[in-house]
Amino acid sequence: MSTLKRLNMVDSWFTRISQALARDKISTADNKDELRYAVRKINQFFYAEKPSADVVDKHADVIVDLLLSTSNGSDDFEFIAQIFNIIREILDCDKKTSRPLVKSLIRNDVCSFLLNTLRVVAEDRGLGQDISLQIHQILAAIGHHDKRLALKARLFKTIGSTISLLRIYSYNAKVCPVLLTLLKIYAKNAITAAAICRAAGLQPLLRLALTLDRRHAKLQRLSITVVRHLTQTKKLAARATTTTIVRDILAVVFLMDKSQGQNRVRTVKIKEGLLKVLLNIVKSKAGRVQFLEANGFYLLYELALNVLPSDYSCTFVDLSCQVLLHCCPKQQLPIDSIFSPVRFNLPQGYDYIVSNELLSADPQIAKDLDELREKCKSAIPTNERVSTADQRLRPKSSIGSAITRSSSATKCVTTASSVRPKSSKGTKLEKKKTEQKTVTKKKSVTNGTKYRQVPGLNSNNLDDQEDTGIRLVEDEELDDEDSSKSDDNDEEEDDEEDEISNKENVLDSSVPLPNDEQQTRDSVDLSRAYEQFFDEMVDPVYLLRSKMAQSILDPSTESLLSRLFRNILPSSLTLLSTQSAFSYWRMPLNLYFQTYSILAKSTKSAYRFTKLAYPDAFNAVSYARFEPMQKFDERNNRSTLLGDIRRIIYPTSIFNHTVYDFDTAVEHSVVTALDNDDEQRCQMRSSLDHLHFDSQFECGNLRKAVQITEEEYDLILRPDINTFRYHQWFYFEVSNMRHGITYRFNIINFEKANSQFNSGMQPVMFSVCDAVNGKPYWRRIGEKVSYYKNTYGKKKKVYYTLTFNIRFTYDNDVCYIAYHYPYTYTTLMTDIVNWSNTYDRSSIYFRQQVLCKTLSENDCPLLTITSFYNQNDVYHSEKQTIPMHERTYVMLTARVHPGESNASWIMKGIIDYLLSDEPTARLLRDRYIFKIVPMLNPDGVINGCQRCSLATKDLNRQWSAPNSVLFPTIYHTKGLLAYLSMCSSRPITLFCDFHGHSRQKNFFFYGNDPRLHFLGPAIGRSTITKIFPKLFTGVPGFALQSCLFTMRKQKEGCARMVVWEEFKIDFAYTMEATYNGFDAGLYKGLQIQISTLQMIGHDFCQVLTRLGEHEYKTPETIIPMEDLFVTNENHSQEKRATNGDEKRRSSSAVSSSSSSSSSLLSLTDGDVH
Repeated sequence: MSTLKRLNMVDSWFTRISQALARDKISTADNKDELRYAVRKINQFFYAEKPSADVVDKHADVIVDLLLSTSNGSDDFEFIAQIFNIIREILDCDKKTSRPLVKSLIRNDVCSFLLNTLRVVAEDRGLGQDISLQIHQILAAIGHHDKRLALKARLFKTIGSTISLLRIYSYNAKVCPVLLTLLKIYAKNAITAAAICRAAGLQPLLRLALTLDRRHAKLQRLSITVVRHLTQTKKLAARATTTTIVRDILAVVFLMDKSQGQNRVRTVKIKEGLLKVLLNIVKSKAGRVQFLEANGFYLLYELALNVLPSDYSCTFVDLSCQVLLHCCPKQQLPIDSIFSPVRFNLPQGYDYIVSNELLSADPQIAKDLDELREKCKSAIPTNERVSTADQRLRPKSSIGSAITRSSSATKCVTTASSVRPKSSKGTKLEKKKTEQKTVTKKKSVTNGTKYRQVPGLNSNNLDDQEDTGIRLVEDEELDDEDSSKSDDNDEEEDDEEDEISNKENVLDSSVPLPNDEQQTRDSVDLSRAYEQFFDEMVDPVYLLRSKMAQSILDPSTESLLSRLFRNILPSSLTLLSTQSAFSYWRMPLNLYFQTYSILAKSTKSAYRFTKLAYPDAFNAVSYARFEPMQKFDERNNRSTLLGDIRRIIYPTSIFNHTVYDFDTAVEHSVVTALDNDDEQRCQMRSSLDHLHFDSQFECGNLRKAVQITEEEYDLILRPDINTFRYHQWFYFEVSNMRHGITYRFNIINFEKANSQFNSGMQPVMFSVCDAVNGKPYWRRIGEKVSYYKNTYGKKKKVYYTLTFNIRFTYDNDVCYIAYHYPYTYTTLMTDIVNWSNTYDRSSIYFRQQVLCKTLSENDCPLLTITSFYNQNDVYHSEKQTIPMHERTYVMLTARVHPGESNASWIMKGIIDYLLSDEPTARLLRDRYIFKIVPMLNPDGVINGCQRCSLATKDLNRQWSAPNSVLFPTIYHTKGLLAYLSMCSSRPITLFCDFHGHSRQKNFFFYGNDPRLHFLGPAIGRSTITKIFPKLFTGVPGFALQSCLFTMRKQKEGCARMVVWEEFKIDFAYTMEATYNGFDAGLYKGLQIQISTLQMIGHDFCQVLTRLGEHEYKTPETIIPMEDLFVTNENHSQEKRATNGDEKRRSSSAVSSSSSSSSSLLSLTDGDVH
């Protein structure tokens, strides 16, 4: 019989079935016989010949209808079994053939029908058991397509029948894999997994998982996977510990490891699966107890140590280390308190901030206080009780201002009415109260996004809602992202702090304003406060020239420097870099040291400095040659971690000798003249046989050094002043070393879950002996660099270790080791002196002013750079046509986070370039007036902090309503922007805040896309924000794919969002620069250096020139008019286009964030990829 005839015959049988089903006379005997005949024929045909894709595609719905038609006659088991045979034959085919039937089965919810049938036939010991096996085979084949299958199995109570079959067919090579596959689908649901355990399903699974019979290796692997899912939560793991599972797993792993040769490699995957189960179990307290009682700690350590050299055992060693880390007793850091040893007294009325930090550092104190309050509560009259925790902790003088702050939190400093409302900042308690006033959120008709009413939108497109006076738009997918426990790469360095620390920042970042201070400032107040910083708007040239000579230094310091510079002229210019086309004067080392020493005496710190750091005082630079990134050695990382675990097993092998204690050193330090005698110390040898450490100098950070062995030292970093967190920046001196010995340094209290140290980054080191020999360079150094979770911490608080080896070149050298190239506050002041003495006074207007005083009374410099207007000045065959009073402004800020020293080096490159004689620099000065705040957090920089100011807060979360007392630099920098916005007709072309990023490579931007605001699309705002980052395409080191333009709620207090929101500056950015290096372009594979950072500053200026060219074009030539603004008509489509990227952004790592950003760039810029 030909193929065509056979296919026609099959079609005729299916036609007879469909006709019989259509007559709806299944109960008649003739109809049943007709169906049985057709089904039997189809069964015979499919048994003899595999069904084709065309036949299945054509008749899949008929098969499903036939199966569902038996729901009223389920007692005919033979007929049902024949239908199941047809389905099984199709499902056994390839995916392309079976796909139509699978879709039809899922679409018609056949899984529920099968589970119901399984419940009916489960009690039948005859044919019912065969049907049960067929049902399990079908469910195992299609179950992973039904996301609710586990729930359905629990509701239909069929889990017990599956487990019963597993006991019967435990070692059946055909049936058992089917049952295990189905149980794996069930066990992925935690509630269903608990039901399996209650049905005693764990015992037969363990019997399979712990078998040593090699004939059942496939069944063993499947059962191990199921057991791993059955122990996925702590409660499930605790239930599993009622058996001897831990002891049995250890015994099986140990016995498998005894096999030699090829068999050992074959059993690696099984051992890895068992360790994954063990890892789940030891996450529960009962599991850890059972593991330790079984002597598992020592046994697993020895096993991991034995297989460490093997290439095929990498995952096994990793899992062993994870299990051992979970079972290690949490060790306390060898310090008296995790709180900062340095305290700074805040202004009167703000002491409660430090008190709150103390309570957060030790939650037990807060718990004891709460218990004490409860005991005393009955003795206090009701009308005198204080309801909120803030009022209990704050002094009476600040309670009023706290109320004022909370009531005015939703206001913004802006002059124009916005088409989208502002959000309010506050604690979770305030958010809950706000949400109680709003009606239930409803879905938008357009795209399903959940909204509350937004002014400016057509009310017909949204559901009617109550007008409560609070109008917010909520995107659930972006809400409270920082509380998630994931190491996703984060949008900005602002986000990429530890999740716990970030959450604390969000909750308590609001600080009340002073009692006499209004959140909104009027034009009169702004003019009175800030017109002194804008003399270039009104003063004639001769008056401006006289003001340029004014210095920000105190008279005595200025007098000393004047005498120092009186007879010194720049005899020669020194090239900044071989890749730079311009030159600038670099002070000789002796002059630089004298200038630095004079200025350092005026620098005020929270604790006493005892010396000047040699590399800062002598103007150290980076190494003259490019330094490649180090290749990461995973095996070294594992051996290092096993070495730390060995300390716990054999504690007698370590010294635990404290060789440096910053807490004690600060208490006993005496007043000394700041100087540096490192060159003399290099000639001396100490009688002690251990390394010497020191960090009592500007920007220094090292709290304690403990000698572990003769060549190994544990180091502990100091937290930010008045806090107990933010451990990342380090900068310390080490001396008294011996040549030829490899020393190991372990910094044991990092907080971030990941670091670029695992991606090729190395610390930097400066050698005084090298400097004396004519090589005053910072160099990347360190071998076997690794970063991993350690055994220190308390409860949920965990720490991470950075470890690296250094082999010093000289005996008795004095070396400085830092996280990144340091740039101190005194270095900035020295550079300002250098700039003020070397620029071209005839054509450049360069003025230095003090914007404000910081909390510790240090000056916050404000620099103004532009050119004098000369109508006869010819440049590029064109006359200068923009008078000074008609130029627009560019506002640049940096170093709001003290540990991000790379931002200062980029800013130095920008200022160097703007003061140079480069043609593009002159063009920029002719076109713009630059207002530059090179260091927004001088106090944090001086005291070696990582993120916060002396007021314990992240300054880049205070821009919405900065407190003039606690955050003066932010308050007055925002005042400058407000003055230009409200009191001047001058537009601000661009605002950029410079940062450093510790988890990404390259440099990139974060901007503000009005379509990606967390409150919803900003109707009427321009979408041209992506133009400036696009202009960097082709610049060495720039990564367009890493740029992001989302506006998340956690960032609503940061600079770029507030500037964009309140002052309507579309070109408001954050530039992020890596600490590590580059993975693309000209610098691929190289670590970043000081010269590279300064070149980024030069490139920034050159690209800014290209942006200026766009200002003279019409908007239509840049972006089509329909894409230039967000409108009511097109915002829904844009939101849908970016919605998928936002979902991936909120649930993926940094790599997916970058790709999401790249796709968003292409929405308006199709020519850039």
